[in-house]
Amino acid sequence: MLFQTLPRSLGKLLINREYAFLWGGQAVSSLGDSTFDLTLVVWIAALIARQADGQAATWAPVAVSGVLIAVALPSLLFGPIAGVFVDRWEKKSVMLWADCIRMFLVLLLVLVSGSSFFPWKPDRAVQLGAIYVTVFLASICSQFFSPARAALINDLVDKEQLGRAAGLAQVSQSIALIMGPPLAAPVLFGFGVEWALLFNAGTFLISFLCVLAVQAPAFVKSGGKVEQQKFTREFLEGITFSINNRVLRVLLVTIVVVSLGAGAINALMVFFVSDNLHVNVTYVGLLDGFFGVGVIIGALLVSVLSSRLQETRMYTLAILGFGLLFLLLARTSNLLIALAILLLLGLAQATVNVTLVPIALKSVPRGMIGRVIGTINSLSVLSSLISVSLAGYLASNLFKDIHGIVLGFAIGPIDTIFTLSALLFLLSGIYAFMYLRSSSTPSSVDKEAASLQAK
Repeated sequence: MLFQTLPRSLGKLLINREYAFLWGGQAVSSLGDSTFDLTLVVWIAALIARQADGQAATWAPVAVSGVLIAVALPSLLFGPIAGVFVDRWEKKSVMLWADCIRMFLVLLLVLVSGSSFFPWKPDRAVQLGAIYVTVFLASICSQFFSPARAALINDLVDKEQLGRAAGLAQVSQSIALIMGPPLAAPVLFGFGVEWALLFNAGTFLISFLCVLAVQAPAFVKSGGKVEQQKFTREFLEGITFSINNRVLRVLLVTIVVVSLGAGAINALMVFFVSDNLHVNVTYVGLLDGFFGVGVIIGALLVSVLSSRLQETRMYTLAILGFGLLFLLLARTSNLLIALAILLLLGLAQATVNVTLVPIALKSVPRGMIGRVIGTINSLSVLSSLISVSLAGYLASNLFKDIHGIVLGFAIGPIDTIFTLSALLFLLSGIYAFMYLRSSSTPSSVDKEAASLQAK
């Protein structure tokens, strides 16, 4: 079979043969996703919404926002529900089907791209509708793929190596976020929309082949009482377990609070650059680059240190550190200082991302991983959407007239919102420090899950 062999040195570097294939598939797929996201934005803003005078139509921002909504909604509507099915089904098969369907959806989108491959030229409404439907359905597939992948990693990687596995995954995602956007525009304008879409479809094919090469443990279908349970009961069990389990409860609270604060960064950073740092908005890319480099460095460091340091402690300190650094960022007006802070913020962000998954997996019985991961993802997305909307409202309305000097510091609407976000980070870090201890042992976790199912 294809990909049956792997260099021993590479397998050792990437933990083991099976995780190496999973990591390779994710790395290529993440690059494709990053390129695809910007391709859609540029396609809509620069081509679909372009008027006869060469300018974008006034409805272009709304059309682009529709893509973001189409990506986020499935996580809210289907995340926990998908987790129920993932817990029932064989994980490798779920991932293979998800990759196949997403590849097929992207290939269908080529039909309405206006490509020279096809004689007909669809109008704008057809193209926009096809984009939204494709993104929405592909995002639904992702709700199945992500928890299935987490559960499969839990089966293939030793508990002591979960932190390293999460770190390597974060590195591949961060590199993709840095490399993807610069690739999107040249491919789109140099070769055409259809080739940008075919590139993304090709990454799903590579991901499929990598997953296919993984030798997964034999799937044992649950029987007896667990198999006879109704969907609603299984769905509620996942939520109940997440709330009742002490470690997961702390993770949920901190994720919600951190997401509420992080949404303000995503929504207002471009305005912070111009209003507070007093430089051209094009410097946003430079700031993002420094943050991305920090994430990569942090992920590599944490993947090495995870076997030596307690993951729960690293998670707590990273949130506290992020809060302090973000408070400093809110108060600076110097570009160089801001770049240094963002580099450190990337380190802290990577630590949170890398330690979160191992802490969660060690606190969840195998039969509930899909439901718990789905619940975490849904709450994170919901909090981010609330934060983005609230930040925009505060900056445009309630806080728009805030200007002055307090304790020698100039204050304005953007830095005030950033300061409030930093306080949210600090509060969640303090909460985690007080209540988060070492994860429950696997045996105690399984007993806790069994007690819930027996009720």
